[in-house]
Amino acid sequence: LSPRVLFTGTKPNYKKEFSISFGDYVELHNGTTNTSQERSVGAIALFPLGNSTGSWQFWCFETRAYVRRSTWTKMITSDILSRAMNNFALQDPLLPLPIADLPVGEAVDQVTAAASQPNFRNPPAADDDEDEMPDLINHSPDDDDSDDDDDEENKATGQPAPTRRSVRIAAGINPPERMTLATKVREDKNEGTVNAVEAELSQLFTEMEALTPVKEVSKDAEVLNGILIVVEKFLANGDHDKWKGRLVADGRSQDRALYPNKSSPTLAIHSLFTVLAFYAGLTGYLMSKVDIKGAFVQTPMTGPPIYLRLNRKIASQVVRIYPEYREFLQLDGSMLTQMLKAMYGCVQASSLWFALLTKLLLARGYVASETDRCVMRRESGGFIFCILIYVDDLLIFASQAETERIRQFLTEAFTTITMSISNSISYLGMQLLWKDCVFTVDMDFYVRQTLKDWMHLPVRINPGPRDLFNINETSPLLVEQSRQLFHSTIARILYLAKRVRGDIITVVSFLCTRVTKATEEDQAKLENLMFFF
Repeated sequence: LSPRVLFTGTKPNYKKEFSISFGDYVELHNGTTNTSQERSVGAIALFPLGNSTGSWQFWCFETRAYVRRSTWTKMITSDILSRAMNNFALQDPLLPLPIADLPVGEAVDQVTAAASQPNFRNPPAADDDEDEMPDLINHSPDDDDSDDDDDEENKATGQPAPTRRSVRIAAGINPPERMTLATKVREDKNEGTVNAVEAELSQLFTEMEALTPVKEVSKDAEVLNGILIVVEKFLANGDHDKWKGRLVADGRSQDRALYPNKSSPTLAIHSLFTVLAFYAGLTGYLMSKVDIKGAFVQTPMTGPPIYLRLNRKIASQVVRIYPEYREFLQLDGSMLTQMLKAMYGCVQASSLWFALLTKLLLARGYVASETDRCVMRRESGGFIFCILIYVDDLLIFASQAETERIRQFLTEAFTTITMSISNSISYLGMQLLWKDCVFTVDMDFYVRQTLKDWMHLPVRINPGPRDLFNINETSPLLVEQSRQLFHSTIARILYLAKRVRGDIITVVSFLCTRVTKATEEDQAKLENLMFFF
C-alpha cells in the first residue's frame, strides 16, 4: 500500500486519474438545467489536485480562467486547438489568469472563433474615488473593471472599444420586461441602495463575522468571485417593503462532486395549503411570520477553507467603512477574504443552513413531517404547533405562549430576527388573510402585473380551445423574440396557477411543453388563456 492509500483510506482510480495529462483537451461536464444550453465546455488539463474525488485543475477556453472538475471526457487535441493556445500566449504571455466561474450555455464550437479574437484586459488600477458606490450587480462574474479602464486601454492601443454584446443582443432580441412579485433588481444609486450596501457589508464583517480579510492564499486554494446585488422588495399587495443588499459568492466554479449533500428542501405549496386548511377553523392559535436576518451567514462554514475575492469597487467600499483593512488590498485594488460562515451562492450553503435550523427545532421538541421535512410540528397540552420552513422565512401557527417561546429561542440562536403576528401576512408572494374561520389567499397584485399588457383582449369563458392538445406541425415557428416572450409569460402564469388559479393548470401544463418550440398556433392558445383571465 502506498502512503497516500494509508493516509486517505482511498485507493486511486487509475482508469480515471491517469486518463489525462497536462495539456490534454477535455470536455468538462457542466451539469444540466433542463434547457437547451450546452452541458459541457472545452478546457485544457493542468494538474491533478490529489483529493479523494480525483479532481483536476483545468483552464477553461471560454472564460480563460481556472476551474476544478472531477468529471470530464478526453478529446483529441487537434492542430486547431494548438494554434488557438499559441494565439492566447502571443497576446500577453505574462498576463496572470483570473480565477472565475465556468459558464453555462456557450457553444464549445466557438472556441476557435474566440481564440482568434482574444479580449485580454489589463489588471485594473485601484479606484481613485473610494467613496464611489460599488456596482450593485456584476453582469459578468469575471469582469470587475470599469468602463474607465476600457477607455484607458483603448487610448493606449489606439484601437476602438470592442462591442460587448450577448448572443441575445447581437441577434437584436430585447429582453422581456422583468417582473417578479417579491423583488426588483436595482442598479441606480439612491439613499436606499447606499444604506443597503453599507448594512450588508457591516453585517458580514462585524455583526456576523462571516468574512475576514487575508493578504494571500495558497496556490491551490479555492477562490470565488463576489457579486454585490441590491434589490427592492415588495409585499404581496405591491407595496414597497425594504431595500436589501446581498453579497453573494459565485459558486458556479465549485466542483459539485465534492459536495454530495449540497441541496436542501423547501416548503411544498400543497403542504402550505394543507396546513392552512387544518388551522382555518381552529381557535386558540396565532399566525406569525419570522424572518431570520442573514440566515446563511450565521451558519459556520465546514470543510477546507474557501476564499472570496471582492472586486476593487466592493473592496473600496469595505475600506471606507473599515479603514484598517486598507493593508489587505491587492495590487489590482481587490481584496481577498476567508469565508467563516456559509455565504450565499456557495453550493453547500443552503444544506448547512437547513441542517442548523432543523437541529435547533428538533432540540426544542419539534419533529419533521414524514411527507415534507419543511413542516415541523410539536404537540403539547392538546395543541398542535406547526412551523413551516421556506429557507429563512418561517410561517408559524402556535398558541400565544408557544409563539413567545419560539421568539425567545430563535433570538438566542440567531441574534436578530423579525417576527410579525397578524391575521394578514405576506408569505411566498401570497397575501394570507385568516378571518371568520376561513383563509383567503390573494395574489391580486401579481395578477394585475401579469395582465397589464393584455387588458385590450376580449373575454373568453374557457381557458383553452377544444383542440388544445392538437399540434399542427405545419404552423410556423415564432421568431426568437416572440418565443422568449411566450416562454416568460407561461412561466409567470405557471407560478400563479400552482398557487391560486388551479382552474387553468391543465392548459398551462400543456403550454409548458411548447416553450422551446412555440408556434403561431401555440401563441393563439396562450392568447385564449389570457382572454379567459
